[in-house]
Amino acid sequence: MTKPKTHPIFNHMTNTPKRLPAFAFEMLINHPLALTLPAAAFGMLCRLIFHYIMTECRPIPPDGDNLRGIMRCHRSTWTEHKTDILAVFQDLAPKLQKANQTYQNRLANVRELGKRGNVTTRLKAHGKKQTQPNADSALAITAPKRERTAPMTRPLTRSDSAWRE
Repeated sequence: MTKPKTHPIFNHMTNTPKRLPAFAFEMLINHPLALTLPAAAFGMLCRLIFHYIMTECRPIPPDGDNLRGIMRCHRSTWTEHKTDILAVFQDLAPKLQKANQTYQNRLANVRELGKRGNVTTRLKAHGKKQTQPNADSALAITAPKRERTAPMTRPLTRSDSAWRE
C-alpha cells in the first residue's frame, strides 16, 4: 500500500496527529450553558475549545473573521450565537489552561521515567554482555579447541610386536 501524495504545505499534518486529552470533553460536557446551545453553536464552541488546546492554550484571535475561520461558521450563525459561545469559552479558558498545564507536567514526568527505565535496561544489558578480546588476540590465528574424537592408541611393547620373532 502506497502512501497518498500530499501537497508539501500539508506534510506536517500527515505526521501523527495530536491527541486531544479527555479533560477537554469532560469540561465541555459538564458545563450547563454549553449543553443548552443549539447544535451549530455547540459545534462552533467545540472547534474553538479544540483549537485552543491544540495550540497549547495560546490566546484566541479577537472577535472577527479569524475567529469565525477557526470555528468554520457563517457570519449569520456567528452573530446569532457569539455571546453565548464567548461566555462559555471565557468561563472554561482558565480551567482548560490549568488542566492542560497539569496534563503536560504529567506527560513530562512519564517521559522522564521512561528515559530512566531505558537507562537501567541498557545498563543491565551491558552488564550481561561478554567482554570482547583485545584487537591483538582477535588477529592471532588460533587452532580450534576440540575434544578428542578417536580413542588414544596405546604404545607398542616388545611382546606385542608381530614383526619380531
